[in-house]
Amino acid sequence: MANSTKASKADDAKEPIAKTLGSSPYSDAVYHELSRLNGQVNRMNKQTLIQKMRSLRLSTEGSTDVLKKRLKNYYKKRKLATINVTSSHKLYPYYVIVDFEATCEEVNPPDYPHEIIEFPAVLVNSEKQEIEDCFQSYCRPTIKSTLSKFCTELTGITQEQVDKAETFPEVLSRFEAWLVKHGLGTKYKYAIVTDGPWDMGRFLYGQCQLSGIPYPSFGKKWINIRKTFSNFYKSKRYCLKMMIDHLEIGFEGRPHCGIDDARNIARVLIHLIADGANVHINERIHLTAGHNKMKVVTEDGNQSERRVLSVKETEAAKDTMKWQVTAKFLEKTKDLNSVECEDTTGEEIADLSTDFSTCHISQSSDDCSS
Repeated sequence: MANSTKASKADDAKEPIAKTLGSSPYSDAVYHELSRLNGQVNRMNKQTLIQKMRSLRLSTEGSTDVLKKRLKNYYKKRKLATINVTSSHKLYPYYVIVDFEATCEEVNPPDYPHEIIEFPAVLVNSEKQEIEDCFQSYCRPTIKSTLSKFCTELTGITQEQVDKAETFPEVLSRFEAWLVKHGLGTKYKYAIVTDGPWDMGRFLYGQCQLSGIPYPSFGKKWINIRKTFSNFYKSKRYCLKMMIDHLEIGFEGRPHCGIDDARNIARVLIHLIADGANVHINERIHLTAGHNKMKVVTEDGNQSERRVLSVKETEAAKDTMKWQVTAKFLEKTKDLNSVECEDTTGEEIADLSTDFSTCHISQSSDDCSS
C-alpha cells in the first residue's frame, strides 16, 4: 500500500512537468522536423548545397556558411508557415547607407584633421529589396584645401572636384533635404547603415566640430553592417571587400569611391535581408547637453566622456590642430535609455573608446579601417 501511495505521488509530481513540456511553444513536431533538417544541412558540402539550392530555386551565391544559413532560413520559413507561425524579421522600411571619404595622407599624424570630401548615400527599400535612390556630393575642405597625392590616388577624387564643391555644412543641408523629400523620419522610419563605426563616430563627428555646427540627429544611431553580417552568418568580423567575397558577388565599381562603396554595402544589406537577417540598430553615440562632451557607451556597459571643442576653440584648432581630447571611464550605469532612439533594448553598443584623434586611414590589405 505504501509503495502504491509513493508511486501515485511520483506520478502526480510528473504530471505538471509533462503538462508544462506539452504546452511549450516549441513542443510541436514542426520544431523537431526543423532540428532534423538543420542537422542535414550542417552535414552538406558546398556542391550538395548548390544542388539543393538550385532544386529549390534559391540563390547559389555565397560561401558554404552563407548557403547553409540561407537554406536553414528557407526551411524555417516554410515549416513555421504550416502551423501559422510567422518568423520574426525586424526590418526598417528604408535604409540609408553612408560611406564618407575624407582627406588623408599616406602616414597621418595623430592630430591630423580628416575633412569629409565626398558625401554619398544610397537609399534601400527593404520590402522591394532594391536601391531606390542615391545622393552624392563632393565637399570642399577648408583646413587643408589641397588634397595629397595619396588621397587622390586612394579615392579617385581630384583637386578640381573639391575646389568646385560646396562646403560640408551646405552639403549636409542638401542631404537632410533629400531625407525629407523621401519622407524619411516623417512618413517612413529608416536607419543609417555604415561599414564600421568610423563614418559616424570619427568622420561625421569630427567634421561637425571642425565646421562649428551641431551634430545631426540622424547620426546618433546606426547599423554597423559588419556586426550584423558576422552575427547572422556566424563569421569573423569582415571588412567590405571580405563580405563581398564571402557572398561571392564581386565588387562593383572602384574601391574607396564613396558612392561605389555605398552601393556595394547596399548589395550586402540586400543579401542579408533576403536571407532573413534582422537588420536593426547596433551602435550609437550619446552627446551630452551643449555638445561640450561626448558620451560613448561601450559593449561592456562602461561609459567614457570626452571633451569636445567649442566653436571658438574649433576656429583656433584650425590653426594649431591640437585637439584637447581627454577620456576617463565612468562608473557602470544601467541607464542606457537616455538616447532618444528606437529599438535600443538589447542592442550591441559601439566600442568607440579609442581616442578618435589617433585614428588614421591606411592603404593596408583591403583597407578595412576606412
